[in-house]
Amino acid sequence: MATGRERNRQIAVLCGAVVVVAVIAVAMFIGLSKSGATDNMTSEQMACGEDHVLVVDASGEVYAWGHNLQGELGDSTCDNKSEPVHIDVPGKVVQVAAGNELSFALCKNGDLYAWGNDENWQMGDGMNISRMEPKKVMEDVKAIAAGSYHALAIKEDNALYVWGRNKNGALGISDSECDQTDEDGNACQSTAVKLMDDVASISAGLDYSMAVTSDGTLYAWGYNVDGQLGIAQTDSTNADGQPYQSVPVKVMDNVSKVACGSRYHALALTTDGDLYAWGRADVGSVGTREVDDEENMIQVQPLKIMSDVKDIAAGSAHSLALKNDGTLYTWGVNNYGQIGVKKGEFQYAIGEELIYCQATPVELAENVEAIAAGGFMSLYRSTDGILRSVGCNLYGQLGIGSEETSISTPHAVYLK
Repeated sequence: MATGRERNRQIAVLCGAVVVVAVIAVAMFIGLSKSGATDNMTSEQMACGEDHVLVVDASGEVYAWGHNLQGELGDSTCDNKSEPVHIDVPGKVVQVAAGNELSFALCKNGDLYAWGNDENWQMGDGMNISRMEPKKVMEDVKAIAAGSYHALAIKEDNALYVWGRNKNGALGISDSECDQTDEDGNACQSTAVKLMDDVASISAGLDYSMAVTSDGTLYAWGYNVDGQLGIAQTDSTNADGQPYQSVPVKVMDNVSKVACGSRYHALALTTDGDLYAWGRADVGSVGTREVDDEENMIQVQPLKIMSDVKDIAAGSAHSLALKNDGTLYTWGVNNYGQIGVKKGEFQYAIGEELIYCQATPVELAENVEAIAAGGFMSLYRSTDGILRSVGCNLYGQLGIGSEETSISTPHAVYLK
């Protein structure tokens, strides 16, 4: 029979073992809970391309869903996905960017990975080979932005680099400086080339780009047929007589962030929290229909739309603004319910089709902390940690497993 001292020792050993098992179990639970967790997801960790979406979970893992014809989801297939799938990117990812059938993931150590369509040399690896899995294309990167067919990156020394298709001056360099051409004869740059120094924020759309320097100066270049650059005059015209800006030109001061819509308009957030917008206003994209070029329905110069804003996002022809109190506002074209309402305040004719639009910002949600916008859909994360999407779902880009082509009420997206 064991003595009292021996029994105490046995009990102590048993209790110690239980504690160790409990600690291991808690550690495993915490580790597992980070996989797929969205509670700390930032706007930089959410990216909506034309028809696909990328996000980064709490553990730095990438998930993707939506259109996948060119392998832009990175899951080694070309099948569209209506629910999130995990993408194997080496390293802990801190930012993602998505263009038209193109994806980027930036790791904490500065390594940049790309996958998807590379027909216009937009992956930046000099290969012109589309890929269905992530491939490392650059090092020492601190920020990335994807246009439709080109890309921008800020390196660790704050210098801005550009690559991809240079149609309509999208890269801010001359065609003669580019080293390749695509099948349509457009000049392309196959690897990153330096464009500017001292850059703090970047964004890009269809054949146009914008950069904010460390002193808050906003520069723009590229295509300007819809006034998307926010400048009165450009220095060049293309073969069709359409205007574009061949080199970066100043737009405005005191800017903290810029957001390029994929096609028609852009937004700028000032250091004081004021939101400015410009570009084509037919469908309400700039937040007003009272513009400075009424004949063409274009807002040429940046126009103040809202105050007390802390974040912005722009889709193809709709916009998002997140106010300091966590309220999310949307406006613009609403043909797929992407602004989160069923209709809108007016209708716009595209051919024989009438679509609903909203020029006055409307409240979509409260208690929001992160936002993103794609071609015709919107994505946001609220303080409850839930990721929600709304709008076009033709290719499953809402990520909710639904076969509905469009949804005007936000639905939760769950990472698996």
